[in-house]
Amino acid sequence: RLVVARAYAEADFSSSEEALINGLGKYLQTIKKNVDQTTLIVDLGCGPGNISGKLAMRWPSAHVLGIDGSLEMLKIARKRSESSASGLNRSSLSYELASLKSIIKKSDKFNVNADIVISNSVLHHVHNPSEFWNGLKVLSCQNVVHYHRDLKRPDCIEDAIYLQEKYLPDAPEILKKDFLASLCASFTIQEVKEQLNKFGLNTLKVSDSEEHYLEIFGIANKDL
Repeated sequence: RLVVARAYAEADFSSSEEALINGLGKYLQTIKKNVDQTTLIVDLGCGPGNISGKLAMRWPSAHVLGIDGSLEMLKIARKRSESSASGLNRSSLSYELASLKSIIKKSDKFNVNADIVISNSVLHHVHNPSEFWNGLKVLSCQNVVHYHRDLKRPDCIEDAIYLQEKYLPDAPEILKKDFLASLCASFTIQEVKEQLNKFGLNTLKVSDSEEHYLEIFGIANKDL
């Protein structure tokens, strides 16, 4: 796990991360959502804190809470946020160790009432999608803004291998294998729409983003 955590921490995912943050920013402008000192943004499955830190830099008045089930990932995230070179307001960024199962099981503890919940490439890692969607509901306030970015499953293994070679030609082998496995484990847009309908989140929209990503966004009532 430590080897994997370090590999992800050292890899350059800035393009995908910036795409998520810029997409979120444009969507917040579209719906005229004000982000201020009362706003709580949750980064679910935050890993080594790449996006959490960038969210805190983009909206410094808000509080950003990164949640992940890996202690090794969070050690890296916390070390980064404590670095004087990060330029972060430390009081605006925090991390918590929790799995989706624990969030759902201890819903009273994790009812943090987030105003905005984001995730990057988390859904396809969850064996049972119900845990992802129900976990989001536990973390959310009423009329929460969702913005999630994930891989989109290719039509066949040949297409997945093509994407692996196109986007990670020089990456460490551990990351190349994980990327291919993630592509094969991810969902299609239609499958995500069916999940949203099933779990009462049909107010959220799903759209293409680049050739191998999809984005899920919108406003939802946690009690639906």
